[in-house]
Amino acid sequence: MIEKETDFPVSDIQNPRSAIRIDRHGGTDQLKTVALLPLVLQPGEVRFRVSHVALNHLDLWVRRGVPGHDFGLPRVPGSDVSGTVAGSPGRYALHPSRGCGACPRCLEGRQNRCARFRIRGESEDGGCVTEIAVPRWQLLPIPDHLSLAEGAALPLTLLTAWHMLVVRAELRRGERVLIQAGGSGVGVMAIQIARLMGCEVHATSGRAEVRERLKEMGATPHDYSDLPRSCDVVVETVGRDTWDASLRALAWGGRLVCCGATAGPEVGLNLRALFFKQISLLGSTMGGSGDMLAAWREVQAGTIRPVVDRVFPMSRIADAHSFLESRQAFGKVLLEQDLSAV
Repeated sequence: MIEKETDFPVSDIQNPRSAIRIDRHGGTDQLKTVALLPLVLQPGEVRFRVSHVALNHLDLWVRRGVPGHDFGLPRVPGSDVSGTVAGSPGRYALHPSRGCGACPRCLEGRQNRCARFRIRGESEDGGCVTEIAVPRWQLLPIPDHLSLAEGAALPLTLLTAWHMLVVRAELRRGERVLIQAGGSGVGVMAIQIARLMGCEVHATSGRAEVRERLKEMGATPHDYSDLPRSCDVVVETVGRDTWDASLRALAWGGRLVCCGATAGPEVGLNLRALFFKQISLLGSTMGGSGDMLAAWREVQAGTIRPVVDRVFPMSRIADAHSFLESRQAFGKVLLEQDLSAV
């Protein structure tokens, strides 16, 4: 069903856009197809025709809601986007976030530390729409060896994993790295980055078939009850269910870097272990344009590649959310544009 965005009949809107929109938090039934007003481009923006959108756990949080956090509903979801620019022959993915563009942190390429930092599909409308307006600087050229679907599978998780390992953890060649939930979107990117940097890589999964895939990617696989010890760096995205084990897996002077808490944010902390083992706990959110440019060079060189589990039509976004929630995916779950013009 098409729901109008304004009090005017849809038939009165010239060239409306179709979109998926979340008007209130809840189940997958809250993912509605709506008509949006036509684009109005601002200086420096281009008209971007959306081809594919990759799902992230962030999309689940936006739909479900997070206690104490205001997502500014109604919201069009979708952080990871690929497509084309009107009047241009190129194919592009999009940098998934932005800052104010004027503060010292933005000018240094560290937009993720800007006080006005925004993520597409979370704090501003996202890519689950037929076309959007985007700043030209956010365009990331998709190399010829990748499809539009594969291009959408990269930006947010690649940027997150790169910032975690290269910037926050300051990963060094030859170090021992443990990546919790190795089959996740961030996990498969972190495995590739750590291997690219010449590290010994270990990764976890609770499913035997996923552990086989992790082995194929060059990581030593583990289930959650049998973790390696003396790790220099642990990549933590799960939270409550793996936190204690992640701390035990660290070597003296080890670093735990965390970007999420898919199993819950409340964890315990033994302060004696923290100071006696001289552990560093590092928080990490996304990354800036400088991080993305460095990581995207590896994509263009073919040394980092996307991992796509499956692709759903965008009109079946509810099914895609349910599949992501089932924790069966290895890598990314994608949506392919099929929203018809209103």
